[in-house]
Formats: sequence, C-alpha cells, structure tokens
Amino acid sequence: MATTDKYDRQLRLWGASGQRALGSTLVVLVGSSACGTETLKNLVLPGVGSFLVLDDDDDDDGAASTSNGDGVVTVQLAEQEAAMACTLLSELNPDAIGFHSTVPSLSAVNFAALLQSLTTNPPITTSTSHKLLVISADQPPHITLPLSHACHSLSIPMVHVRSYGLLGYVRIQTALPYHCIVESKPSHRIPDLRLSAWPLFDGLRHVHDGISNLDGMEDSKEHSHVPYVVILLQALEKWRGTVSAPFHPDPKLRPRYPETFAEKEEYRKVVRSMAINLNNEVNFEEALQNAHLVWADGRLGEETNNSSSNNSSGVVPVHVLQFQLMVLALKRFLKENDEYPPLEGTIPDMTADTKTFVALQEAYQQQAEMDRAKFDALVSTLLEECHQKANGCDVRVTKPTDDEIVTFCKNTRYIRILETRPLYAEYKEQDPSSPIISTLAKSNIFTSPSNPNFDEIQSYGRDDLNASTMDPYVDDPIQTPMLWWIALRACDAFYDRHEHYPGKHDQALALEADATEVYKLMVEVVGNLGLKECDFIKVYLLDEAKGKNLAREVVRYDEAEIHSIAAVLGGVASQEAVKLITGQYVPFDDTYVYNGIASTAGVYRF
Repeated sequence: MATTDKYDRQLRLWGASGQRALGSTLVVLVGSSACGTETLKNLVLPGVGSFLVLDDDDDDDGAASTSNGDGVVTVQLAEQEAAMACTLLSELNPDAIGFHSTVPSLSAVNFAALLQSLTTNPPITTSTSHKLLVISADQPPHITLPLSHACHSLSIPMVHVRSYGLLGYVRIQTALPYHCIVESKPSHRIPDLRLSAWPLFDGLRHVHDGISNLDGMEDSKEHSHVPYVVILLQALEKWRGTVSAPFHPDPKLRPRYPETFAEKEEYRKVVRSMAINLNNEVNFEEALQNAHLVWADGRLGEETNNSSSNNSSGVVPVHVLQFQLMVLALKRFLKENDEYPPLEGTIPDMTADTKTFVALQEAYQQQAEMDRAKFDALVSTLLEECHQKANGCDVRVTKPTDDEIVTFCKNTRYIRILETRPLYAEYKEQDPSSPIISTLAKSNIFTSPSNPNFDEIQSYGRDDLNASTMDPYVDDPIQTPMLWWIALRACDAFYDRHEHYPGKHDQALALEADATEVYKLMVEVVGNLGLKECDFIKVYLLDEAKGKNLAREVVRYDEAEIHSIAAVLGGVASQEAVKLITGQYVPFDDTYVYNGIASTAGVYRF
C-alpha cells in the first residue's frame, strides 16, 4: 500500500505538512509501562519517524506492572520489556523505525547528555531535519524531574503520562520559549470577507460596482442570485443614508458602521426591505445570517505584541526563530495596512450565479496573493536587516519556505502560542520539603539560566485553580478530578520519602497507616497550592473523614496499572503529542486528569 493511501484519513486532519513533521520526529519513551506503550502505539500507527524505548531492569524505579495482582515480574522479564515493546510496536508500522535500550537504573541516567546526543547524532540519518519529543510514562519524581529539567533546558517538548489504579493524568511541558501554533484550526472560522475594511480592496469594489442597484433589478431570478456579500455592502450604503452622521469625525473621514444594538437592528431592517420575497430568496436569508460581518472588526491591533517575545536564555529551536521572524513581519504589515492582516483569500459557499461567484472568488484570491507577496517581501527585508546586525541575529535564522509563508498568512487571525510551566517547577512549589527537591536544588536546577525567574512562579495558575474549585463534578462532587490529582501528588510525595508507593504492605494496620500519611501529605499539597481557604476544598478534602476516604482509595490501588485506564490515558497523551509535533490544534494547558471511577475528566493549570 502506498504511504499516501495508508495515511489518507489522517492527512485530512493535519495535511501533508503535519505528516512530514510526524515523519521527522524521534519519540523517546522513558518507561515501557502499559500507559507508555499505548501512547507510543498511537504515534507509531500514524507514522512517527522513529522511536526509542528506554527502560531499566530495576522494577522499583518504574511503575508497577499490570501483573501486580497476579505475581512478581522477574528481573529477566524486566530486562526484556523495552526490547519486547520495541519489537511489537515496530510490527504495527514498518515506516516507524524502533530502537530500545535497557539501563541498570533510570535514576542514574544523565538525561541531558542523552537527549543532547540524540539531537546532534540521531540513530537514523535522514535528508530532513529531525526533532525530539519525550514521553515519560509512569515514572516517579526522582526520574521525572531531572528528565523534565533536561527537556526544558534543551527546548524539547515533553509529555508526562501517569496511570494509577482507576485514576491518571497527562501533563504536557512545552519547549522553550513557547509552543507555536500556526494552524490552530478552530471549530468555527469567521469568514475573512473584509466588509468592515475601508476602503474596499479594488477587486471587491469592482465586483460590487458591476452589479446594478438591487432596487432596480426586475428579474426575480437574477435578484435571488446576488451574493450576500454584495447585498450587505449595498445595504450598508443605504443605512448610512439614514443616519445623521455617516462618517466618523476623524481626519480620514472613515465611514460609520452599525455600532449600537439599535443601529444593528435598523441595518437588518434595511436588508429585509431590499428583498422582493424574503421567504423565497435564500441569498437574503444568508445576508441576514451574516450581517454581523459588516461591523465585525477584522483588525488584529495589539494582539501580536507579545507573540514573538523571548525572555529565555535557553536553546531556541530554528522553527521558533522563523515563527518570530514572521510575527515581526506581520507587525510591520499591520502597521502599513491599518492593522488588517493578509487576506485569507477564501470565501464560503453562498447562493449566487456561477459568473458572479467565480468573479468574487477570483477577487479575493488575487488580493490574497498580493498581500502574501507584500508579506514575503517584508520577511526578506527583516531577514536582511537581521543579518546586517553584527551581534543582533541568530545565525540559524533562515527564510521560511513559500508553503510556510502561505500557511502563516492564511492563519494570522488564529495563531496561538502556549507556554507551560516546567514540571520540576511545579513540584518545587507543591512539595518544597521533598527530599528529591532538596537533592535537585543542590545541583542548581532551580536557578538554571533557562529559568532565571523561578521565584516568581509561586502564583502561577492560582487564580485558575481557585476558579476550577467553583466547577465541581455535578453528580458527585467528591469525584471531581482535581481532588484525585491531589491524592496522586500525595502518593508521589509518599514515594519520595519511603522509596515505594503506599499500599505495598497489605496488612490492614499498614494500609491504614499509609492512608493516614497520604492524607497528611494531601493537606500539605493543598496548602502549597494556596487552596486551604476554598470552600469546596474545605468540605471535600480538608474534612478528615472525606479526605481520608480519598487517601484509602489510592492506597488500595498499590500503584497497580489497569490496562483499560492506561488505554484511555495513552489515547489522550498521543493526541496531545501529535499537537506538539505538528504545531496544529491547541493542546490543553497543562494537565488532564482522568477519574475512571466516575468516568469524568478535567483540565487544570497547576
């Protein structure tokens, strides 16, 4: 089967550019747990370029096996897990080249050196540049946090996925300085028709002027096939004739558009009055449905001001430098074009005769081409200015390809950036007394150049978290995912202090003692999050009886991994990984928590 045929359905989602990005990515999976292999499976099938499965033969370092309830995994099997995962995953898609490595202990791995080596000397040589994505699967803090720091300092995106009994979460960590989303692909795109722009661009003005006044059009068939774009523009001219001040009192004498609710209703009345038989003229119904495009301001203004800022002294990837270059070019374009971005050049379906529709379509396409040519020239000018500066330009900056410029111009109104806090910073705030945090602090992780303002993160997400407590799970508030996430974080803190997860000893007294300690750690996490004064937290977690029930449930799991839960989390993690790889669609910010007890989930910014 040809590659294009095999990937036909997914190409409809992320296109050829997204598939190329996927095919040039090396995914590093740390931990061959069920959750990790489920995640990697969903990346191998759509055609990730290559992958490396990294695991150790120390079963205490990683997550508990799915066979927790059936028996003990031998050291020999543990040594084979990475190899078996690699072999079986490679069989799913021969386009994805798999590698595996088993080390004595993941805690002894120098992740920064490993990832740097994979960046400069990839295991396979390709004609195109490659990028890395790291997936941490079911790893305890003393492995996850150094890995998080290594990824952050090298500007490599990371996905941390955790399956714990009937619970789990997916946490994404974007690369420095931020994750660029050129093709955010919103569910609803507002047509870029520029009806509120003044003056109208020449092509649109020509089509508009080529259609006689609708009031004098006697042919009902011709009247019912005038595109709604022309109807709205002619109605706008008639509406201006009814107002006392049709122009703004500024030096440019900019014409007015409906602003107040009353003016908008009057404008709609004008549109209705222009119809011969409103019930039988679909084009006028379309005009009324799209009347808002007349007063919708399509200018971007200040929205791009912070899009290209980079306060990080870490490694900035080449594609981010190119993104910043195009954002700077966009700022110049906006300044020279009354804050309007390049025209997208597409029009929606509308009722119209073929000749007029084609003329309208060509007018928008030609103007879009002119805007793109102007934008391209600005990019070239900026690049030349950059290279002329002695010390002001990164030598890696190159001009984006024609396809990249076309894509950027088509999506200027929907460009997004996402910057998440690194995972190790999150842990420092939420469990500052942790032994692993103290150990990492000695290695200057928390004062590294890639994170110079670490002390300013204390209030990160506090407002978001407080707002989240106001939206509990309706059917049973105790099942609100945030509460279970706090319980899982307390389990990590327990591991950090005892080098095993709660519930290891199945005697009743030991389980209750573990639950008591986990509950105390939950209270500490709540305090470090600044949520002790939240009414919801007071009722459902700080109340000792209810809080201890949460603790007993997670202790009962003994870190067991249930495959059905791992499959759900693996699906979510791989979906977000594809977003990070392709730069398309908007990833969540920054933690997805799944509660398999009540089959509910929530997204939180911790």
